[in-house]
Amino acid sequence: MAEKRAGQAVRPEELVASLKSRVKSERAAGAYADDLSAFELEIPQASEPRVRFRPELGFSSRPVIGRPITGMKRLLLRLQLYVFDDLARQADGAIQGVERRLEVEIATRERLEGEVRELEARIRELENAGRQPRER
Repeated sequence: MAEKRAGQAVRPEELVASLKSRVKSERAAGAYADDLSAFELEIPQASEPRVRFRPELGFSSRPVIGRPITGMKRLLLRLQLYVFDDLARQADGAIQGVERRLEVEIATRERLEGEVRELEARIRELENAGRQPRER
């Protein structure tokens, strides 16, 4: 069938109908749950960097000597702008990587804790069933 359709264009209606029938058969086999309350929606985070280089803070407000100090700071900041900006981007990238790994670890831990609670409840059920006298 795949060879027959290789040269033909796929009609969207057929594709949707095919996908719906496959999902229906998979759901009947137990592959998809109807209750999705256990899954959390991922909320997009703001793209504002946590670490950033702020050269605008390189000024001095001293009455007489403030202008030369500010000029010297701005000259030094211009010379080091790309180095400090790259360093801030690297630090921000590292922080984001740690946060992503931490989120995955937390989600995995919560899932496993839920499974442990379910298993403990099942063990208690089996222990209680074993204590009850058997009828013959």
